[in-house]
Amino acid sequence: MLRIGRIALCVRNRVLLVGGLLLSVTLHVDLRAQDTLPGVHPKALSESTRRVVFDNGAFFGPSAAMPQWDHGYLISRAVETFETGVPNVRLYGTSGEMVREAAIWFPGSYRVIIYSATATADGGIIASGHAEKPDGSAGPFIALIDRAGKITNVIQTRGFVPGKVCQGPDGTVWSFGGTGYATDSEPNPGDTLRHFDFQKREIGSYLPRFVFPKHPTPDMLAYIRCSASEVVVYSTTSREYIEMKYDGDAPHVYHAEGPSDLRLLGFAVTGSKRIYGYFSLLDRGGLYYLSFNEAANTVSWAPIEGTVGLSTKPGRITGLWGSDGNNLLVSRAEDSAGELAIHWVTPLQ
Repeated sequence: MLRIGRIALCVRNRVLLVGGLLLSVTLHVDLRAQDTLPGVHPKALSESTRRVVFDNGAFFGPSAAMPQWDHGYLISRAVETFETGVPNVRLYGTSGEMVREAAIWFPGSYRVIIYSATATADGGIIASGHAEKPDGSAGPFIALIDRAGKITNVIQTRGFVPGKVCQGPDGTVWSFGGTGYATDSEPNPGDTLRHFDFQKREIGSYLPRFVFPKHPTPDMLAYIRCSASEVVVYSTTSREYIEMKYDGDAPHVYHAEGPSDLRLLGFAVTGSKRIYGYFSLLDRGGLYYLSFNEAANTVSWAPIEGTVGLSTKPGRITGLWGSDGNNLLVSRAEDSAGELAIHWVTPLQ
């Protein structure tokens, strides 16, 4: 597959004339500012238009995963549960309080693992994972849960590990995942991007497993989002950005290296080619966007002005939880409530 070389760090010099003196000020743009490259356009963030402090349980708890925002809810999940009746997916509304929860469990299970969960357009839940039995066998699944917390439909995805899921506008489910490994540690054959309908089961599959590295699985630390016109995926382990138009025949795959020495910890989509990521490691990081150079068929991550650097400085972004229309839902360094406070902001050209 086509690989894009690492983009060098860019240092911009500005010369300011103050009181007749020429002051040379070197502005270091953290990690990967690409203002001079084709297809890269400087962006900034608006002031917060809304702030909600969420309940502590949305972010913390036994085996809690990072929450995400979708369809008007912040979705929180526990990665593993060991008994029936224990809630493992919760929805939090715009008041910051929990409004719904589900205890996903199957009779005869020893442990249930939840890989991914999202809210449906009508306030229900779609979750993917696997159920383990005492004998060590496990069955992967995609489950539909209604507003009362009851499982109403289950797709058993034998031979496919549905690592990440999202719901398309038509109510169908898209999933990016793995195929497992054979006894010789070779990946099993099969596709990694699949399309499901709760009535018809699997209705489409794309991107064979062999186009990705053997280890780790491509869905590890990956993100998937269903927008109005397409499903998009970013695989952190393979550094591939994937977009699949709902009316298309095949996905378009771009190679997109992340900022050096940072990890992708949040991902959001506000529309076609409007892709955002929160990258961080220890006390450094911030908000980036994918810049598309259609002429060269390449993409690169570029920082959003004023949001990248030491996480303790005012203006820095310390979390990205999803999108709500054209707004991004972020956490800000200067907020005393920390990541529990989510701000609605708009990317500016």
